[in-house]
Amino acid sequence: MLKPAVLLLLLMNTTLADSPPNVLFIAIDDLRDVAGYFPEAHPDARTPNIDRLSARGISFTNAYCQAPMCAPSRNSLMTGLLPSSTGCYGFQPRRDIPAMDVATLPEHFRNNGYTTIGTGKIHHGSAPSGHGPDPEEWDEYWPSIERPRDKSMGTYATHYQPWGNLEWGATVEGEEAQGDYKHAEWATRRIDQGITQPFFLGVGFYRPHLPWAVPSAFFDDFSPADALSPIPRKEDDLDDVPEAGEFFAHYISAGRVADDYTISRLGWNNEALQAYLASVEFTDRQVGKVLDALARSPYADNTIVVLWGDHGFQLGEKKTWKKFTLWRESDRVPLIIVVPDKLAGKTCNAPVQLLDIYPTLVALAGLPQPDHTLEGHDLSPLLENPTADWPYAALTTAGENNHAVSTERWRYIRYFDGGEELYDIQQDPHEWTNLANDPAYAEIKTILAADFPAYNAPNAPGSTFADFYDRGNWDMAATKAESMRTFEAEFEKAQQAGYSPIKKEQPASTKATN
Repeated sequence: MLKPAVLLLLLMNTTLADSPPNVLFIAIDDLRDVAGYFPEAHPDARTPNIDRLSARGISFTNAYCQAPMCAPSRNSLMTGLLPSSTGCYGFQPRRDIPAMDVATLPEHFRNNGYTTIGTGKIHHGSAPSGHGPDPEEWDEYWPSIERPRDKSMGTYATHYQPWGNLEWGATVEGEEAQGDYKHAEWATRRIDQGITQPFFLGVGFYRPHLPWAVPSAFFDDFSPADALSPIPRKEDDLDDVPEAGEFFAHYISAGRVADDYTISRLGWNNEALQAYLASVEFTDRQVGKVLDALARSPYADNTIVVLWGDHGFQLGEKKTWKKFTLWRESDRVPLIIVVPDKLAGKTCNAPVQLLDIYPTLVALAGLPQPDHTLEGHDLSPLLENPTADWPYAALTTAGENNHAVSTERWRYIRYFDGGEELYDIQQDPHEWTNLANDPAYAEIKTILAADFPAYNAPNAPGSTFADFYDRGNWDMAATKAESMRTFEAEFEKAQQAGYSPIKKEQPASTKATN
């Protein structure tokens, strides 16, 4: 006699062909353009599991986030609404913004008969913070709706902390001490146990978000750090950038100056790169576990897989070690979509955006449109033909009235004070030469400007980084001087107190920012 679990799997398998497609929805925090399918992928990066997923579907080389910050990027994707439409430019709780009182992506699937289960960082923050996840979205969430992400990291073997929250180091314990490992294990067990179909399974990974604290074995894979290929960098890269862009890069806070100043002075560029690549490899391994569970399950032939990153991260380009800017390293993201029995192993160079995921999944699953109007575009034509005509540009917003428009060839940035940057990314993929002030490109700017939003919603209440993203004016010279004075004073105080940028055997922080 068949055991109940075996019988259940057989029953699910017999009805699979007649079922609506399942969805595996994988989110990765701070993952920039290092996966193998990117033309500019770092030559030392190790992403074998993301690469094998890429071989099964369509990988987008010019996908962009809606905002270079966790909360507004995820809020936009999950609601299908632009930041400029809602006023959610920063860390404002989604539930506090009337314009975002709509059915989110998993909620819409749940409203239409899907079993929705999730784990890890899908929304920003946690339910008590007002960001989500919410009970109306999910049938099941691990560890819980109130505590969606396990933040454990283990103990540092070596700890680098140039400044503030820019810190990294190899950890003593193995993978099992890491929160992302636990999320992958939970997702794997749930797939193995069986999930009522059709289902929407969300799996969110926190690494390579700071701190870059992963087991020593992953650091060893990139040792010695001095042998790594350096990140392309131009020392005078900010010379042709307008003041608003320079402000975003350096003078948002003393810490923004301190990051590059300290790393460069101590010669830690390679060590920082090693830590980021180690964190990427660690996360890639967790992704592989979930993909393996799906492959051996009865759902393998009827599950759409979407892998995406919420924004990029600058690793010293333009002397910046953060996201939050409108440059390509902060804004471009991995996006891979696998649809069973469709094209596989192809790349698409069309400019797309995370905003497009909601309408695309609605179309692929055959669901009705939600009650609110989605502002993205269905990517189905590109999944059928990656070179199909695509008349749309991608839009990224960093605070009220600061935007970047991206096409296959151009990136045009305009700040709230009128400052501009224009880059021909086919000829200048690192955005080293700003063409905005060259009259020969005036017509190009006019064409691209048509894709800036006609309406810029005012900042919604809450934490928005308004002190720098949305300042009406500033005295740049005074701001620079104040920022440097603050940094020098704090650094001198730290040195007098015996501060050492390298520490041994320190517990990894469990208070990492979301």
